[in-house]
Amino acid sequence: MIVVRITRGELVGLGACAGGLALFERIAPSGRLEIAEWTALHAVWLAAAEPSHCGWLTSAGIIPRADLAGADLAGADLAGADLVGADLACADLADANLVRANLVRANLSGADLAGANLSGAYLACANLSGADLAGAYLSDANLARANLAGAYLSDANLARANLAGAYLAGADLAGAYVGIGAVAPAGWRTTASGYLEREVGA
Repeated sequence: MIVVRITRGELVGLGACAGGLALFERIAPSGRLEIAEWTALHAVWLAAAEPSHCGWLTSAGIIPRADLAGADLAGADLAGADLVGADLACADLADANLVRANLVRANLSGADLAGANLSGAYLACANLSGADLAGAYLSDANLARANLAGAYLSDANLARANLAGAYLAGADLAGAYVGIGAVAPAGWRTTASGYLEREVGA
């Protein structure tokens, strides 16, 4: 069980911004907040409702990184959520809205992202750089223009996923399934059985 205790004085001492202090004062007018058992629901709410404050609180060590392994978040609206380094291994994120979500270095291994929306325009797309997506199920997911730089997608299922304009520099797609005859991203080729492998010399 994780207990979270926060005081206004602690936030001031760590250099919290005026907006963060105002939010804290609305939540805890006494100047002290104690959550006897920090749960996945707290983590998801804060990541989605107050992404910038969530990121600051996490990096300052005031709240723990989100542990959402195995969580049922199917269809959740997590647009813009700050889930940097979150553990989402084997989580159900099917049909979730993750537009602009910050998933840098998140563990999404074995997660179900079927039909999830991770698309967006430049600087307004989901950021999955350095994320672990090994064995993730991304069938029919929308990854158009998503940032997948350095992401690990080995053995992921990308059948019918939209990768148009996705940034894949340094991504490891070896063994990812895209389907027979699917168009492979630059530097990769589709094998006769529908899996990706690096092009020779790429």
